[in-house]
Amino acid sequence: MRPLTNIFNLLAVGLAVAFLAIYAVHSNLVSATDDAVERSSRYDVAWVGAAGRMEVLNLQKALAGFMVSADPAEASRVGLFSDILANRFNVYDAPAFQTFLDRKPKRRALLEDARQRYAAVAADLKAIDALAVPQREAVRMELERIFAAVDRIGAEAQTDSVNEVARIRTDLKRQQDLQKWIASGLFGSIALLLGIAAVQNRFLRKANREAVRNADGFSHLAHHDSLTGLPNRMAFNNEFARAAARCAEPDAAKIAVLAIDLDGFKAVNDRLGHATGDALLKQVAERMAATGATFANAIMTARLGGDEFVVMLDAAVGSEAILAQAEELRRVLSATYHIHDAALVVGASVGVAVSVPDRDPDNLLIDADIALSQAKASGKDRVMLFDPAMHDVFLRRALIQAELAGAIENDAIKPHYQIKVDVATGRVTGAEVLARWVHPTLGPVPPGEFTQIAEQSGLIVPLGRKILEKACRDALHFPSDMGIAVNLSVVQFVRDDLLKTVQDVLETTGFPAHRLTLEVTESLMISEADRAVEILSRFRAMGISIALDDFGTGYSALSYLRQFEWDELKIDRSFVMELETDDRAGAIVGSIVSMAHMLGIKVTAEGAETFGQIEMLRDAGCDTIQGYHFGRPVPVGDFTVSILHGVATAAMLAGGAPGGGASPGRLRA
Repeated sequence: MRPLTNIFNLLAVGLAVAFLAIYAVHSNLVSATDDAVERSSRYDVAWVGAAGRMEVLNLQKALAGFMVSADPAEASRVGLFSDILANRFNVYDAPAFQTFLDRKPKRRALLEDARQRYAAVAADLKAIDALAVPQREAVRMELERIFAAVDRIGAEAQTDSVNEVARIRTDLKRQQDLQKWIASGLFGSIALLLGIAAVQNRFLRKANREAVRNADGFSHLAHHDSLTGLPNRMAFNNEFARAAARCAEPDAAKIAVLAIDLDGFKAVNDRLGHATGDALLKQVAERMAATGATFANAIMTARLGGDEFVVMLDAAVGSEAILAQAEELRRVLSATYHIHDAALVVGASVGVAVSVPDRDPDNLLIDADIALSQAKASGKDRVMLFDPAMHDVFLRRALIQAELAGAIENDAIKPHYQIKVDVATGRVTGAEVLARWVHPTLGPVPPGEFTQIAEQSGLIVPLGRKILEKACRDALHFPSDMGIAVNLSVVQFVRDDLLKTVQDVLETTGFPAHRLTLEVTESLMISEADRAVEILSRFRAMGISIALDDFGTGYSALSYLRQFEWDELKIDRSFVMELETDDRAGAIVGSIVSMAHMLGIKVTAEGAETFGQIEMLRDAGCDTIQGYHFGRPVPVGDFTVSILHGVATAAMLAGGAPGGGASPGRLRA
């Protein structure tokens, strides 16, 4: 018995040891599983690193978009993504990420270098639309260096996380193998081992459920905008790709894309702050989602970034119905918003593109953007349907915008001079300076076209200086009693260096200040009244005359005449053209002249083309007149001939209408 007892004792001891071993392994396995579950749910370092890479990339894309389009909305996006990147550098200070950095000293040095480089260009990014092209290129190059550092750190963070997951998987596999080996070697412990396996499976199921939830959460974050909750650009691109593919199928499904941009959103951010801007975007998203939900043909509503939204619709209902839905969206988005006890009104411009059988549906996004640009250029707060002709307009505008800087630098844009005639004496008293550009392939580009692009891109500043300097040099060769008038835009007044620019030009050229007149429009007195009065007063103190141009075109208010002591008031050509056909135009011109003279302001009428118009303007009391009847704008080489022609024409007027009193009609050059 004793040997048997000893055997049983040995078996008992062996079972006890086995049970203890199983218990130890089980306890260790449970602890390791819990630790693995906890570690597998930790994605902070990888997420922070990946988000940093995406945010620098978004900033690069926004900057590239601005450098191509010079759109103020793109400049706003650059500022927005710059703020996001600044916050990302703060997030890098989190303990978990600091621990990751400390594992390799080079990581911290790399991040600090990127942080310092960003701090050096942060102010330039916020004011990117005010920078010259070389400065923007320098900022872009510096941003590439920042991206390289942040991209490397993010990649290493992702790699560390992947390695951590691999270690977790290895640990779990080792524990599982050990448990199976003990279970196969201990026949009497099967029941216990099965119980341990059941417990283990429970924890594994829990880990699996949590992993699935985490995956779903990350997928939602990756495909939805964090501010508004709408689908983001990635989600929209995926859905658009599927919809575009269906358009290529035999049944030829049709889709429509609505590109939507808020009018005046940048002003809200600038005046009321980004918190108000974000609150506005949330309300805009809510209205879009609610309105889209009422459309039976809605496919997706998404926010692409900034104040850019897009809606995709099934276009089987037809273009007219799509346009009606776009107008409904515009109306809803243009209604008053109530944010932080303030009432805000912003418009919405909508570009619409509908797929057609003979056009690649992948171009719909571009077409909708082109239509949106046309809607904004046509006055904003409206719906515009894409037309293929718009593409030519877009390409023309893109070509002008791309070559405008070079044209300014190479003096391809030249000043022309249109004489002004004193109707009382018949003497040429001066000339207005007008910019003219003959493009090598497009031919003459209308001034209104390239100056608008110059204002939107910031190139109006170097263009204005070039024209002013060239005109002052040319005018030194004009008669000494003859002055020149140069137009200033609102964009130039926004700059702090306008006064210095004019002073430098006068000093460099030696042109007398009393022979220079600066012309400004009434729109300046609306947008920058206080600043305009201050700067214009300092110009007058220098001896420069100031003229109020285009008087009577929509914004006219007598308050402008009280705000500043104007030297000259210029009646817009729209009134002059109607003098002979509309008695009311004559009455208005007479009233303007009478009022201006009572205030001691000289009056010039623009756009006079007929003898009858000249006579009526002279009878109304206008001091000087300019227009095609006296002379067209000419280059400096033809200016002397233009003066002689103007004097001769004035002499003929003094003797009555040419040809024995017959109606002369318009002068043909």
